[in-house]
Amino acid sequence: MKEIFKYLICGVIVLASSCSGLLDEHPKKVDSSTFMSNAEEVQSVVNSVYYELGRTAGFGRYLSVFSESLSDYCYGRGSYATSYSSGLTSAGISLTKDTWAVLYRSIRFCNEILNRIPDSDLTDAERANLTGEVRFLRAFSYSFLVKYYGALPFFNEKNMDNFNKPRTPEKEIWEFISDESDYCAEHLPAEVAEQGHPSKFAAMMLKTEASLYLEDWSIAAETAKKIIDSKEYALVEVSEADDFDRLYGSSANGSSEEIFYIKYNTDHGASFPWMFLCKPNPVFNTGALGIYTDYVNNKVIAGWDKNDCRYQYSLYQQKENGALNSMTPTGMICLKYRDYGTNGSTMANDYPVYRYADVLLYYAEALCRRDGTPGQEAMEKVNMIHRRAYGLDPDSIQANDYDVEDYSTQDLFIELVLKERGYEDIFEGKRYCDLKRCGLLAEYAVRAGRIASVDQVGDAAYWWPIPTDEFNYNEALDPSIDQNPGY
Repeated sequence: MKEIFKYLICGVIVLASSCSGLLDEHPKKVDSSTFMSNAEEVQSVVNSVYYELGRTAGFGRYLSVFSESLSDYCYGRGSYATSYSSGLTSAGISLTKDTWAVLYRSIRFCNEILNRIPDSDLTDAERANLTGEVRFLRAFSYSFLVKYYGALPFFNEKNMDNFNKPRTPEKEIWEFISDESDYCAEHLPAEVAEQGHPSKFAAMMLKTEASLYLEDWSIAAETAKKIIDSKEYALVEVSEADDFDRLYGSSANGSSEEIFYIKYNTDHGASFPWMFLCKPNPVFNTGALGIYTDYVNNKVIAGWDKNDCRYQYSLYQQKENGALNSMTPTGMICLKYRDYGTNGSTMANDYPVYRYADVLLYYAEALCRRDGTPGQEAMEKVNMIHRRAYGLDPDSIQANDYDVEDYSTQDLFIELVLKERGYEDIFEGKRYCDLKRCGLLAEYAVRAGRIASVDQVGDAAYWWPIPTDEFNYNEALDPSIDQNPGY
């Protein structure tokens, strides 16, 4: 049974009520002699960060559902009906301001904890481990802010009380994340005591991702290879589609592939799976239908081999549903996250942020970009993913393997990597960021048949808007020049 993270907020770190993520009053100080005096108490406060990240405005819903709505393979509905020309709807803007707040609150919590850890009675090992965990969570929170909002007001434990901050360029934010990941990889354990906490390999995964955004292909390849060579992880083997329950099902926890997931259970559930469902479906007769796709009109889905176990597991052909059928008679919904025991709008499925499949595909991409051409080692990592998708042994050569000679240029190979990563990570909130990072968002939207021309993609498709509250509280920002383009 997955354990819910305990959390303590009130009476530990008092935050202002503003949704901006920045504060309009100083937090009250807590005497560390009466709290956070030992490792157990420090950990209880650190757990409040996980609670923030797991909220509806975070990984519980918005960070995956809004991201998917601008992916090439699916469509948003209602508040999530985003547009390539104009970005988020007014309802979406209202919701994503809370995502900004949740991520900045997580950063604020981390900064407060880092300021208080020196006064706590900890062993050297406890101090190193807890500091590494907190610094990972702070860098991790920044990584999602910078992916969706671009340049950011930057706060650490030393400057957190000066609330008026200009936007720090994206490159500098990613450099900070990369440097923090090095520290965390050095101080975090290889094996965690409880799933859902970061290990040194989670930090290395964050380093790999930051290096890809910084276009430091050598460091990205080197770091990913260290994770692979550690032999701490392996692809979960499947023989049929339903075996993917071991990765995504409501009881899945700590599989050989899990590097870092946001954890949920029946007491502390997530609503992102519910947003993918609508009536009828084999899991539970409910669903908000925030996201859907089309097995005829969407070329990504139409071109996906139906023998692929990922297709069979992740998608469900929807019939006799007024909400979806009124928009398309050939609609499909996501069935990737299955909680057959749910009795409401929240489910116990974890959010898969980093898993071993991501390492293999990041490594393949980094190798090809570093060398300027694909090689056998990079292709082998792609083939491992491809074999597993058909229920085959991922470590043995198979008849359906891709041949590197058929993907002999960098462009062809990166296209293959993106195809496999799109199928592998469908509905994990990763596709939109991948296509943006690779400069292919508009091109792939056209290929999928979502739009007719790249000219239909406006500036607002690339970023979420800086919340109005931020401009109200942060005097260093001017909405006329600091708001993201298109808003």
